[in-house]
Amino acid sequence: MSSMIAVEILAAERKRCDAMLANDNEALDALLDERLQFSHATGAVDDKPAYLAKMAAGRIVYTSIDWSEGTVIALGDEAALLTGRMVNSVTVEGAEKQLKNRVITAWAKSDGEWRLVAFQSTPLKD
Repeated sequence: MSSMIAVEILAAERKRCDAMLANDNEALDALLDERLQFSHATGAVDDKPAYLAKMAAGRIVYTSIDWSEGTVIALGDEAALLTGRMVNSVTVEGAEKQLKNRVITAWAKSDGEWRLVAFQSTPLKD
């Protein structure tokens, strides 16, 4: 069962990244849990409405998202963690940045679909 969960979580994360790159708030909304806690590498934390508002307003614009070292840890049939490294090219409040982070995400199944419940990133030094 855990190998199937890994496939499903990686597919859900790919959809999330694609939605972020396309700035598709409708698709992103469907992938984010109502309980979302999105902890940015700066220490700022957004709930779902705040994160979606930033995306919709163009305050955060992703131009590339590259995952590596992705590991899925099933926590049961309806919960899992995805950990790894992310390198993102992003414009935040008009400033272009390249973010290199260690990331942990928490996913839960709701109404038969995987949704992101928590995101935490930690900056990596070059």
